Amino acid sequence: MTDQQAFFDLLDIMENEKLVDAKRFFALMRSTFCIANLLYADVDVLAKGFAIHRLHHTFSASAARTYLDEGFLRIDPILQLTMGGIRPVDWATARELHPDSEPLFSAAVRLGLGVDGITLPLPTPTRRLAFLAIHADIPAEEWPAYRRNHLRDFQLLAYLFHASVLENDSRIELSQHGAKMLTHRETEVLGWTAAGKSYWEIGTILGISERTVRFFMTNARRKLNVVSNTQAVAQAVRRDLIPTF
Repeated sequence: MTDQQAFFDLLDIMENEKLVDAKRFFALMRSTFCIANLLYADVDVLAKGFAIHRLHHTFSASAARTYLDEGFLRIDPILQLTMGGIRPVDWATARELHPDSEPLFSAAVRLGLGVDGITLPLPTPTRRLAFLAIHADIPAEEWPAYRRNHLRDFQLLAYLFHASVLENDSRIELSQHGAKMLTHRETEVLGWTAAGKSYWEIGTILGISERTVRFFMTNARRKLNVVSNTQAVAQAVRRDLIPTF
């Protein structure tokens, strides 16, 4: 089992440093708890899926590519259960509850990954989802005891890391606040874009030309310091700047 002094050393780092980046946090977690892989995600939940705000993981490129190419996002029971509640999601339980997800777990075995792990939902603003997934490098038969012994430590450290990231975001947003305020028309256009409307549809709704809609979107992207409409909507939703329809 984990050396308790190592845990307290890690706890001191998380409590005393203003920002521990994901790479360092992952390294400390892996060395302290014999963890094989971690994944931290922070996404905005949109009308047509997710917009990734932050994603860090230690899985191989081939594993990540397989997950996306095979469309496992659609059948991932761990993600579904994480979105639907605040309790930790044990991967084995998710597998039992959703037998249609077996291709996902079979692929994990084929890639040499373990199928025992836990995903911890993290507190977020409305219309946002964040979690830390942990896959331990231990024999399957030892997983239940390992989970029972370390779940409380995992939750505390995950919350501290997530809080550090959010607090850093707030400092950055405050430093950028001022002349870059969105106009009423820009927030309207962003709001209808978030609802899945096209430029033409937005123009019809607002009684303006499609060209004018493009003009407002261009200004909004510039003010939000992003390069695509999807990123603009994600930033506006995350900052609670736009109305919902």
